[in-house]
Amino acid sequence: MQPLLLSACVAVGMMLGYKLNNKPENSLFSTVEIQNDTDLKTGRVEELLRFIENKYVDTIDSELLIDEAAQAIFSKLDPHSLYLSPRDVQDAADQMDGAYSGIGIENYFIDDTVNISKILPQGSAKGAGLKVFDQIISIDGKKVAGQKMQYADIRELLRKENGTDVTISILRNKIPMQFTMQVASIPVKTVHARLLPEMETAVIKIDRFGSNTYKEFMEEVEKLFGDKKAKHLILDLRDNPGGILPEATNILCQIFEEKERLLLFTEGRNNKRNEYKSNGKRFFPIEKVVVLIDENSASASEIIAGAIQDWDRGFVIGRRSFGKGLVQEQYDLNNGGAIRLTVAKYYTPSGRSIQRDYSSRDQYDDDLSNRYEHGDYFHKDSSLVKNDSKYQTLLLKRPVSGAGGITPDIFISMPEIYKDPKAMLIKSYLPEFVFQYVARKQKIMAEANSANVLPLNKEIYTALHKFLTNKKDEFPNERDIPDLKGFEKEIKSLIQVLTAPNDPNNEKYEDDEFVQSAIDVILTSKTLEKPKK
Repeated sequence: MQPLLLSACVAVGMMLGYKLNNKPENSLFSTVEIQNDTDLKTGRVEELLRFIENKYVDTIDSELLIDEAAQAIFSKLDPHSLYLSPRDVQDAADQMDGAYSGIGIENYFIDDTVNISKILPQGSAKGAGLKVFDQIISIDGKKVAGQKMQYADIRELLRKENGTDVTISILRNKIPMQFTMQVASIPVKTVHARLLPEMETAVIKIDRFGSNTYKEFMEEVEKLFGDKKAKHLILDLRDNPGGILPEATNILCQIFEEKERLLLFTEGRNNKRNEYKSNGKRFFPIEKVVVLIDENSASASEIIAGAIQDWDRGFVIGRRSFGKGLVQEQYDLNNGGAIRLTVAKYYTPSGRSIQRDYSSRDQYDDDLSNRYEHGDYFHKDSSLVKNDSKYQTLLLKRPVSGAGGITPDIFISMPEIYKDPKAMLIKSYLPEFVFQYVARKQKIMAEANSANVLPLNKEIYTALHKFLTNKKDEFPNERDIPDLKGFEKEIKSLIQVLTAPNDPNNEKYEDDEFVQSAIDVILTSKTLEKPKK
C-alpha cells in the first residue's frame, strides 16, 4: 500500500503543479474573480491576443493592442480611472516630484519647430548660453525641425539620465550654433508668493500640489508672516488641477489653529469613512483668508476651498470649480505602466460631495464648454447644477451649494469680450502670436537696450489681425474677427513674460479682478466669527 500511496501523491502533486504553472502571470488582464463566488473568468484578453498573434494574417503590435484594450476597459468606468503607459507614468512623476531631468528650457512648438520661450536659472542651458527665441534644429545629431515629428517624441530625446551629455544644434537669427550641456535634475516650483505691503497681505499662488508644495508654502509663509510683514492671506488656486492630498491638508493645518477640526472625509464602496483633521500645530498667525478659484480648480484645490468655506474661515472668490472629488490609488504594472483606480469620494466638512455627476460621460467631458454656452462664466445665478440638497456652513449657517464643485461666495465674471466664441479662439492663439511678434522685434529691443519698447500700438493690432486672417479654417471672413483692443491685458502680460520673465513687477494686482476683489474683502469686511475650540 505504501508504494501505491506514494505514487498517488506524486501524481496529484504533478497535476497541481501543472495547473498552477498554467495560470497567467499577475497583470492587468489576469484572472478576475466575480463577486458572490460565481464563475472565474480567466485571461480573456490574453487568450484573444494569443490567437491574434498566432493566426492573424498581418503583423501586429501587441503592446499597442494591449494599450487600446486597457483604454477601452477604463472608458466604461468613471472619468478619472485611467490606464497609464510607461511614458505617462514618467510624465506624472515629473509633475509630482517637484523636479525633472532636463537642461532647463521651456518652449513653444510652432510650425513644426521647437522654439525656446524660457531659460530656467537652475538648468545647464543657461550656463551653456542658450537664449529665448533660439530654434532647435537637431538633438544629438538627429534632425527634429521640419520633420513632422510629434512633440512628445522630440521631448523624449532630451529625457536622459542625470549626468548625461546632450548636444543641441540651434538657429539664432538665422545663424546656426551648437551647444553641449549636461542633463541634470531641474527643480520645478509649485508655489509663488508676493507681498502687498500696503495691505499687509501675502498673495500665494499654488500651481499644483506636488511632493514639495507644503515645504515651499511654508518657506514663503515664514518669510512673509514670520517677519510680520503680512497678516492676511490670499491663496490663489486658479488653474490648479490638484495633486497629492496630504500636501493640501498640511496647508489647511496652517490656516486652522484649532486641533481636531474636520477638514474632509473620504468614503467608498470598499473604503470605510476616513477623516482628515487639523493637528493644531499652526506656526504663524494668519488672520483673514481669501481663496481664489475658477473652473479649472480641481480636487485638492476644491478640498481647501471647501474646508475654508464650510468652517466660515474665509471667503471664496471666483467661479464654480471643476467638480473633481474622486480618490484615486495608483497600482504599478509589470510593463512599467500603471492603473489609477478610483476607490472613494471626497466630502467637505459639511458633507458636500465635490464630484459632479458623471452618469453621462459625454456630458461630463463637455461640461466646461456647456458652462460657457449656458452663461455660467458670466452670470452668478446661471448654473447647470441641480442643487437638490441644502447645505449650510458649520458656524454661521450660511447656505452653500451641495453639488458640482465649490460655488464661490463672491462671483467674478469672465470678461465680456469672451461672450463671443471667436474671442475665446483668439485667446488660444495669443501666446503663439506674441512669441512670433516679439521674436521679430529682437533687433529693435537690443538697439534700445530695453524690454519696454513694444507699446500696444496700431502696429501690433494690425499684425495680430493679419496673423488671424491666415487662420482660414477658423476665420474665413475678416468680419468674424472682433475688436482686438479687447485683448490688451492678455497681450501686455504675454509680452512682459517674454521680455522680462524675472521682473517681480510683471504681475500688477490692479489688473487682476480676482485679487482686487480679495483686497476689497480684506480691507472692508469684518473678520468672520472665530471658530470655537
